[in-house]
Amino acid sequence: MAGRRRFLLLVCSFFLAVVVVTGGAIFLGPTLRTPQQVAADAAPPSPSLVTATVERRSLAEPVVLRGRLTAGRSRAITLPVAAVGANSVVTRLFVKPGDSVAEGRALLESSGKPMFAMKLPFPLYRDITTDARGPDVTAVQRMLRRVGYPVAVSGALDGQTRRHLSRFYHDRGYRIEDMDWQTGSGNANDSSPSAVWLPQSAALLIDKSGRRISKVGVRVGKVLDDPKLLLFELDQQAPTISAAIALDQRDLVNTGQEVQVTDDLTGETRTAEVASVGSQPQEGADGQVGFQVRCRFTEAPLEGASGSLRLEIRVATAEEVLAVPVSAVYSRPDGSTFVTVVDGSSRTNDIDMTAGRSAGGWVELREPTGPGLTEGVQVMVGELHSDR
Repeated sequence: MAGRRRFLLLVCSFFLAVVVVTGGAIFLGPTLRTPQQVAADAAPPSPSLVTATVERRSLAEPVVLRGRLTAGRSRAITLPVAAVGANSVVTRLFVKPGDSVAEGRALLESSGKPMFAMKLPFPLYRDITTDARGPDVTAVQRMLRRVGYPVAVSGALDGQTRRHLSRFYHDRGYRIEDMDWQTGSGNANDSSPSAVWLPQSAALLIDKSGRRISKVGVRVGKVLDDPKLLLFELDQQAPTISAAIALDQRDLVNTGQEVQVTDDLTGETRTAEVASVGSQPQEGADGQVGFQVRCRFTEAPLEGASGSLRLEIRVATAEEVLAVPVSAVYSRPDGSTFVTVVDGSSRTNDIDMTAGRSAGGWVELREPTGPGLTEGVQVMVGELHSDR
């Protein structure tokens, strides 16, 4: 009986040992490696090639300049000195922004009396009275002739000139005899020297007919007591940008090229175009001597720019060229250059090339190129390694 028990105990011990060994193998097996496996796992992975495509493209590199904003030109119509006074009040306005100003047109009324646009060589320096003589009378007679009244240019305010002045007022809705300019008899038909036929305050000077009003500086009820008062602004143009370009960049910039304008202070940007490039060197906004470049906005202009503007002028080659990224070009100790073409199986082939123009991170492949270096092929720009 005792022998039987020892036999059973030996059998159980054997099976228990088998289970322990098998389980240990199962759990420890994945971590058990040969020395060859350990060395292989420690080696760095094979690098993968980074490639780019050979392209036909225009090479563009912006020309960067410093510029300043210049207010658009305009023509001002100012208040005649004789019209200044506490009793001079705007009672009517006949024009608004966008209207054309023709010579002889009434632009406003001051205390019920009209003020006309006149192209005169100088402001009237006195009231034009009966039998007045002088260059001011000559200027008024020529004005009357330009607006359609056949007055003889005699330099004297004779009866013919007075009649045409009356017609001038009548055709514009006024009767000259209703005006209270007279300082003597009070009758404009009176031939006494005191009768005023055209007061100096009635003439608003313009340089030519056809300009358009861009701004009206007064309103009905405005008291004209400020001698510096601006009545109207004519033909105000959009602001422009000016800069100077160096001689070696002069041939790169032409009219019509796109310009990105950036205000350094606010970071605000606008699109413009090159309007003109000067032919004679002069001092630019940065104090450097160069050729004057003027640009105009092609969208809403910058308002209240800080004065420090960065201009990027897009410059492009006239034709497309075969090009690769600059990082694809390698050089040898002897100074020759080449690119490495990569085929679909990641095989590489070094091909000699001659570099041409470069711009924007690309370089031209001067033709003729080596065999197989054509548009669409892949060239190596580097190798990608794991961080391990």
